[in-house]
Amino acid sequence: MTTAVRYGLTWTDPDGAVQASAGVFDKQAAIRRQRALKAAGCTHVKVVKVHVGELPQPAL
Repeated sequence: MTTAVRYGLTWTDPDGAVQASAGVFDKQAAIRRQRALKAAGCTHVKVVKVHVGELPQPAL
């Protein structure tokens, strides 16, 4: 049985607010979103594995 691995993102906005994605992505989509966030000036952008039924929590 193969279980799909799901990913979320955490990051810090340019104004300093910590954020986490409200949805989950496959690996390629998560990497694309990571690049878009970095291009928008966000820092500490991380792709994190997410378990079924959970969402990533922003690092405080």
